[in-house]
Amino acid sequence: MKTTLRLLLNGYKIMLKKVLVMSQVTIPAIALVLYMQSGFATSEDMQLSGEFSMVMAPPVASMQIDESEVQNIMDFFHQAERAIESENIDTLMTLYSDKYTNLRNGNKEFAEELWNKIFAGFDNISSRHAMKLIAYDETAGQAITECSGLLTGTPKGESRRVTIDRWDDQRHILIKEGDWKLFGNAGESARRYGLEEGKLHPLF
Repeated sequence: MKTTLRLLLNGYKIMLKKVLVMSQVTIPAIALVLYMQSGFATSEDMQLSGEFSMVMAPPVASMQIDESEVQNIMDFFHQAERAIESENIDTLMTLYSDKYTNLRNGNKEFAEELWNKIFAGFDNISSRHAMKLIAYDETAGQAITECSGLLTGTPKGESRRVTIDRWDDQRHILIKEGDWKLFGNAGESARRYGLEEGKLHPLF
């Protein structure tokens, strides 16, 4: 049993490296120890670009959350990706809570301005994520995911895909307002295309 589990873990480490390392993302060791269960971790059935990928580790056994709620959280990020790839700012902003804020005191309007700048400067935008659910409170309607990944695209008038943004161990804070909405985020510094290093990832 232990040997089988070890082989499964090793297989998913290799898969995750292919997803992110090929795009020169530094993957934290904690994000590598992932395994999949049916219903938790694939997005192949979603109509998204081939550049998109998302791997989510199942929640720990002590976390009391239904599989359907985990899928709802994953669906939130799939909806965001569809809006990003289609550059639909109106749909994307419906996924942000009106109470959204981040540690730079940026609000929902701040996030919308950033996305508009990205959409104006890039085509073929997509993202890659390796994440896990680290907190869930059904009564409060709150969930927190920890994520490493990147956002890529092609600068207008060019043909070479570049990394627009990258992040390690960023925490996406979601709240239930009927559906899941993005309430805020927190994390360490991130590298952005054409910019010096910033203090946190503001895009989600």
